Amino acid sequence: MTVAAFGVRGERLAPHTSLRIGGPADYFVRVATERDLVDAIQVAREHELPVFILGGGTNVLVADAGIRGVVLRNSWREATPDGTTVMASSGTELAHVAATAAKAGIEGLEWMATVPGTVGGAVHGNAGAFGSETADALVEAELMDLNGDTWTAGVEELGYAYRTSALQGTPIVCVRARFRGTAGDRAKAVQRIKEMANERMQKQPLAQPNTGSIFRNPPGDHAGRLIEAAGLKGRTIGGAMVSPKHANFIVNVGDAAASDVRALMTVCQDEVQKQFGVTLVPEVELVGEW
Repeated sequence: MTVAAFGVRGERLAPHTSLRIGGPADYFVRVATERDLVDAIQVAREHELPVFILGGGTNVLVADAGIRGVVLRNSWREATPDGTTVMASSGTELAHVAATAAKAGIEGLEWMATVPGTVGGAVHGNAGAFGSETADALVEAELMDLNGDTWTAGVEELGYAYRTSALQGTPIVCVRARFRGTAGDRAKAVQRIKEMANERMQKQPLAQPNTGSIFRNPPGDHAGRLIEAAGLKGRTIGGAMVSPKHANFIVNVGDAAASDVRALMTVCQDEVQKQFGVTLVPEVELVGEW
């Protein structure tokens, strides 16, 4: 395949992110199967193009100048229960993993229903909610490098810590992952998912474009509490606003630019540092040409 025939040129990434923000990709390719994923990475490699995997478009702030190289939108969605585990492809929404587990009578993965994004993103970033995180549930992940070589890594090999892993900042791609729950009751698991979803809807600004939590919670505290205590709820820069509903969310209330969000993040960090002496570390990943 020639590079000219590879994907869509100059596709704006804003429609593909949960914040509805992001400039153009040099090449944009949507993949829906494992073969698509492997082939796309191979073509990018042949043309020496960098690759960025965009799953659900959550937890990322894409620069206004966009992303150079190839952006792969991973829409490969499969989840299969086996005993008390679920094997899921990297493009599968975590909510689908939770639903598959519950339907099979597997408990312990209900929290995944409240985390936006996909399996691949969760494996890379140790996504979590309601006191649980990916590292607690992951058994193993099948990984692939940009040469197309694959291997399986156990959870203990992935260097997990709070909202981070050894995979971050590397070109290694998650192909699929296996998660473990416990044998349980289908109705109970479904009910727990509903309860968690309702709680999330009440606390988070889900009706407005957002990218999930902006900052990691500092040890023993909550980023949202600190930002609110600093008097920043409702603060705006351009089309970006610190959510009045939950201060650790920045929402797109207009035609926000990535630079607006980044500037607002800096205001939050500066004020919290000045008033409380606490350094807020971003949970959202800044990607592209800044």
